[in-house]
Amino acid sequence: MIADMNGPDRRCAVLGDPISHSLSPLLHRSAYAALGLDGWRYDRVRMDADGLADFIHGLDPSWAGLSLTMPLKSAVGPLGDFRDCWSSTLGVANTAVFAQGGPARGLSLYNTDVEGIVAALLEAADRCRADDDPDDLAALLEAAGQGRQDRLPDQPYGGARALVIGNGNTAESAFCALKVLGVERADLLARNPEHCGHMLDLSSRLGLPEPNVTAMNQAEAAERALTKADIVVSTLPSGAADPLADLFKTADGGSRMSPVLLDVVYDPRPTPLMKAFCRRPGARAISGERMLLYQAVRQVALMTDRPLAAVPVAAMDQALREA
Repeated sequence: MIADMNGPDRRCAVLGDPISHSLSPLLHRSAYAALGLDGWRYDRVRMDADGLADFIHGLDPSWAGLSLTMPLKSAVGPLGDFRDCWSSTLGVANTAVFAQGGPARGLSLYNTDVEGIVAALLEAADRCRADDDPDDLAALLEAAGQGRQDRLPDQPYGGARALVIGNGNTAESAFCALKVLGVERADLLARNPEHCGHMLDLSSRLGLPEPNVTAMNQAEAAERALTKADIVVSTLPSGAADPLADLFKTADGGSRMSPVLLDVVYDPRPTPLMKAFCRRPGARAISGERMLLYQAVRQVALMTDRPLAAVPVAAMDQALREA
């Protein structure tokens, strides 16, 4: 089957709105180059939820797959079949893969965001690297993608207190990732706490304690939540978390380990929230391109029909660092 996928004029793309900032084309194109897939293309397509079905139904058999970002991760659900642990759990997919012969033959949906968050946070704890042995890195990503906490090499975040900023699709994936990482609890900081019922339900399904929900506009409560958390994952779009940067007024809020922030935004790099977070002693802030890298690994494997360990992660990482 791989031989069939190596022919000319194979197409993939990342869809969403906004989309002009996306670094996904850089990652996928660098993978194609390293794999010798000269006939493969990967583009950006600005797309809203209303236009998604017509777009997919209009694609020809040369299309292999799609990466999906805001606001399409939920909208794609009715158009295909969930094929992995986290897409089935959440009803949310960031990856769509067409059957051989194109969209008319079927659409398989996957969620690789969870393993992307897990690997990014493990990288921050010096537990994985893009240039690790390919089999070891593939095993880690597979364990995270399957929700197999017992198959991770160790648990540097075991017993940690986490805080997720936001309550959208990526926040749901963050909760799943934090469960895989063995945190003690995961709380929420949201612009609209009244819209967090689905997050409380998800926390219960994952076996996590019911999260405390704090409104972003409650400055004192938000500051306490931010400075007491061991792990903070901001899932808000670019600029939306900037007001929180002003809340880091104290040097140490009582974190029980060296605090870590993952801000899924990667434009700009670093974000104001990342800069402010690093005022805490021993704090480390990581940008969203690390999550982007690791979530793209299985995307490349699925779209090109290759084993996970065959994906050239080091080449993708080098392209990202040079961007």
